[in-house]
Amino acid sequence: MFKKLFDNIDTRILKALQRNGRLQNNELAKEVGLSNSACLRRVNNLEENGVIDGYVALLNPKKVNCNLIVYVQGTFFEEDPELKERFIFEIKLIPQVLECHLMVGSYDFLLKMCVADLDQFNTIKNTYLTKNIGIKTLKSEVTLKTIKNTTELPL
Repeated sequence: MFKKLFDNIDTRILKALQRNGRLQNNELAKEVGLSNSACLRRVNNLEENGVIDGYVALLNPKKVNCNLIVYVQGTFFEEDPELKERFIFEIKLIPQVLECHLMVGSYDFLLKMCVADLDQFNTIKNTYLTKNIGIKTLKSEVTLKTIKNTTELPL
């Protein structure tokens, strides 16, 4: 049975921090109904237990020349562990790849990429997403409009 690492108050803390990671401890404590010291202890505990991985600034993609989100599905030539490790190594070096997932199903992997335009995507595809790292097939999908994009996990 899965043991939950946090209770209702911790859940309220996590929800508040997901909405605004820059909340000062006193603001957070007031929002969740705790004293400053009790709130700080709980936040520190959540960090120490790995529930909170870190804090980041979320950037506006358009303001940093990320005009297109492209999803790429692909398959490998074969189940070669060395080629798969090479693929993983190479994908981590491409800054435009925001997410990479190894999959079970019709495709072996799924990439989420953020690029300036189709020319940049094509250059990356032709330069990096090649047979040299074991890729057999690629299928790409370009988003027209993003309806929902959140970093908040359901709690």
